[in-house]
Amino acid sequence: MPTLAIIQAAQQQVDMKMNLDRSLRNLSVQWKGLLLPIMVLTTMVFAPAHADAKAPVSTISPATNHATPNVITDWTPPPAFLAGMAAIAQGDSAAVNAAIAALKDNPLATYLRFRFLLDSPASDPAPVIAFLQTHPDYVFSAQLKSQTLNSLIRQQQFADYQRLLSVAPELKSNRRLSCQGWQAALELGTLTAQQVKDAEQFWAQGRNQPSYCDPIFKWLQAHDKLTPNLYRQRIKASMIAGNPSFASYLVRAGTSRKIGGLDAYFKRWDEAYKSPQSTLQQALQRYPSYPGHDEQALLIQAFKWLGRSDPQAAHDLLAQLPNSWRINPDEQAEIARVFALKAAYTRMPQAYNWLMALPASVQDKETRTWTARAALRVEDWARLKVAIKAMPVDLAQTPQWQYWLARADAELGKNKEAKARWQALVHNPDYYGLLAADRLGIAYPWPKIPPLPTMDTRAVEKNPTVQLAFYLHAAGLTDDARRAFLSALKEIPPEQIPALTLLAEQSKWHDRVSIAIARMNKQDDPHWFAARFPTPWESTVDAQAKAQGIASNWLYGVIRRESLFMSDVGSGAGAQGLMQLMPNTARWINHKADLGLTTMNLHDPTTSITLGAAYLSYLKDKFNGQLPLAIAAYNAGPGRVRQWLPEDRNLPGDVWVDTILFDETRNYVRAVLSATMIYAWRESKERESNKSSQNTDNLLSLLTPVQASNQTTLSSVKPAVTVVAERVAGN
Repeated sequence: MPTLAIIQAAQQQVDMKMNLDRSLRNLSVQWKGLLLPIMVLTTMVFAPAHADAKAPVSTISPATNHATPNVITDWTPPPAFLAGMAAIAQGDSAAVNAAIAALKDNPLATYLRFRFLLDSPASDPAPVIAFLQTHPDYVFSAQLKSQTLNSLIRQQQFADYQRLLSVAPELKSNRRLSCQGWQAALELGTLTAQQVKDAEQFWAQGRNQPSYCDPIFKWLQAHDKLTPNLYRQRIKASMIAGNPSFASYLVRAGTSRKIGGLDAYFKRWDEAYKSPQSTLQQALQRYPSYPGHDEQALLIQAFKWLGRSDPQAAHDLLAQLPNSWRINPDEQAEIARVFALKAAYTRMPQAYNWLMALPASVQDKETRTWTARAALRVEDWARLKVAIKAMPVDLAQTPQWQYWLARADAELGKNKEAKARWQALVHNPDYYGLLAADRLGIAYPWPKIPPLPTMDTRAVEKNPTVQLAFYLHAAGLTDDARRAFLSALKEIPPEQIPALTLLAEQSKWHDRVSIAIARMNKQDDPHWFAARFPTPWESTVDAQAKAQGIASNWLYGVIRRESLFMSDVGSGAGAQGLMQLMPNTARWINHKADLGLTTMNLHDPTTSITLGAAYLSYLKDKFNGQLPLAIAAYNAGPGRVRQWLPEDRNLPGDVWVDTILFDETRNYVRAVLSATMIYAWRESKERESNKSSQNTDNLLSLLTPVQASNQTTLSSVKPAVTVVAERVAGN
């Protein structure tokens, strides 16, 4: 059957599109691309006749409140769209146009035009520019512009590149656009003196630049624009960035161009980098007077390097600094800030005094919070109060520091003040609100059952971007669907966001539900907990939790924080799937726990949950059943958690959590513990019995004292089984 005839037949395919959609969603991305045309064409040929649908089909379920009905919408894409996608894969422009015409005013018609332009080599930007002029605010316009610009540069169509770039003001300047723009101007003979200067400074950055910058860099070199001063500037920048190997390469490259003095310049910086203390000690003897501008810059950097490796030595040498070196007070304060923070990170007893002594010019959120943590780690409650009161008001008033101010009051015998502060936190059931309730000995302010708001979603469904997002989600075009949803969140009025959230919940689009709830600032509203803390793959989670002897609510808490229930997600570090396991970790725990898995598709939910549950069980056992330590180890690695154990005294669990070194891990542990409690509440309220194997009566019961490392016996833990990886946000 000819392609155009197939597309016409596609209008009569509605009865079979649900089965097709289900099949598509079960395919991996790679296989989907290969099988989509075949499945579409096969289904169309054998489909019975039926009218085409150009709008989503809604059915209103019975509701007691007819003003706020639950609207269940069928977002299965019209068959013409599926045929159009198949035609794009085949490069059949006539069939694509026929599909677009068949879709009429459905937003998928514009999407097909976009995808055809995106997937077709751009020999002429005119169609792209025409599309962008017709759809100036299209959700995917930036993506289309970026890809077309890259294609035009590869094809050396520099005039067309500049023409398209002129209608792309929303594209933020970045390395690629800068280098491509200079290349286009160079080839067209329009390179300005300012562009040359900008390119020189771009070259002088202390890192290796990508290959797409080579054309302008080669021109700079051929025209003697890369001066000895620029080489020294780049060597210095590379050393400050901690990249001595690249600095060494620059020396060789510059020397080959007959630029003298680079080797000696590099060696001086390399000596300071490797031995900052001896460099400074020798300089104190060598320079009784001003050492000169270049040497002064090197010595300032040597102080910072020393401050990161030996804070006490940096502190002592800074005290010997001669006035003749002309290192001004602000620069001295920056040096002091470096070693004071390092002292706090490494739990040195001097940290508190050093941080408190910093001048206001270098005090910020980092220094103020680590001053408080320095006092908290040693349970110096009086100093903790001083540190909190020294914070800016907006920081001191956050739930975190109000909780700790109350803890300090309680420890100092000011129980009335402590109870008042905790009472103010209880209404907000986040991590600190739950702890405050536990400290007061009162129940959490949660409803008896997790409700789900009901409302009319028909108004928000009229938004074309909303329609596009849900159609693409149903079609399995996940990345574009997520982008469209985010764009819809920005487009619709705030009063429609709850309806959009409910629409996503009805579609089991869990990650977008949480993002929409966050946009409403309703993360801690129990009325949205049922939507924000869903229980997909429930039978698998329950079975694996039971098999591994861990709590299903804990397992859900980890899954939610790791991936926000996006099974296809991956991190830059290589972690994959629902539980963001590294491949090496997955193989190791499969063998260690004798799971017998023969395939390692970490994007398969069952596989990910099975491996992740086993790894959590392993970590829980290794850390003597202490969930906060096991959670931290899942995020940062067991080796790091061992380093963070108190050395010579036990530490309250809440103190240990809030003094974890890494911001990411600290936030991660708090989020997982809070989610664990919320899932426990869901289980206990929604089921006849709580199937959790972990006692989660309250959060404080999970925060048992952390034993000192000299009192703790841990079984050998495989090092580096996991790494700190990029985490998916979704609070």
